[in-house]
Amino acid sequence: MFNDLEAIEVFVSLCESGSIQKTAIQLSMDNSGVSRKLSKLEQKIGRHLFDRTKRPFEMTDDARSILPAAQRMLEEKSSIENYYRRLQNNEEMEIRVMFGNGHINFAPRFILEYSEKFPRQRFRMINPVNVDGFLAGRADLIMLSGQSTLTGCVKIPRGRMIFIPVASPDYIAKHGMVEHPSELGRHRVFHSLYANQTLFKSSYMLTKNGVSTNFDSIDTILFSNVEMTHRAVLEGAGIAPCMPIFLCIDDLEQGRLVPVLNGWHRPSHLNYVACKQDDWKLRPIRLFANWWAKKLADYERDCESRLVKLYGRHFLLNLLH
Repeated sequence: MFNDLEAIEVFVSLCESGSIQKTAIQLSMDNSGVSRKLSKLEQKIGRHLFDRTKRPFEMTDDARSILPAAQRMLEEKSSIENYYRRLQNNEEMEIRVMFGNGHINFAPRFILEYSEKFPRQRFRMINPVNVDGFLAGRADLIMLSGQSTLTGCVKIPRGRMIFIPVASPDYIAKHGMVEHPSELGRHRVFHSLYANQTLFKSSYMLTKNGVSTNFDSIDTILFSNVEMTHRAVLEGAGIAPCMPIFLCIDDLEQGRLVPVLNGWHRPSHLNYVACKQDDWKLRPIRLFANWWAKKLADYERDCESRLVKLYGRHFLLNLLH
């Protein structure tokens, strides 16, 4: 009866996310495909599994009853796949890499560079980052920012995430320079919603010279993709208080963006490449993970050097704290 494991994956993902759109992204499907899989599964069971009138979807009692069995099915599937992958412990095995939206500009060329050295190596590049999906076995490597508590994994440092508050020159000319976080309440502020992608409220700490303050705002436009935030700020629609350095360094050099907030910034934190301990035993994954982390760390250092040339070492040192 239940020979469609993809439908089971859809069901389990919907139980976790409560959202057809999030499930579609996580499983690399379109929304209609997710809806069809769910409808077919419900037809086979003869029961509704979710209350679709609620946002997010709520599981029915029937869904709660079968969820543990569905999760065990996927665990068995993952065990079989991992066994097969270990039999393919060579340069031709597929390496699945989960990376963030902000890395789209440079991750492809890094993968191409590695592929020139190992032309038989296969890669599946997965976007965006989803920690639950990674832990469930949907990727071999994941690019993390500040996720130092992830257990059962090998974490390789790949540099430091540095945030720069930025706006476009046109926006500054129209609205004036923003010097302090207390002034942000009078402006449209864009940011990336890593913590909660449903609430129209943002709150995070900004710091300068050892002094910290919390910035709180009620937003009218939410972007879950940092590239969309980047584009909106470039077009002069508002301010980004925490733009990653690697995403805006080109724009700073070419004058399309300028720093704001007079040194106030979101605290920096470490970045990692992580893989599960069992996957670390596989030589192709281990070799690539070390190369990948070093490549990303080198790129971060290059961005920092370019920032120093623009604004001096003191500007960078302030952002590192």
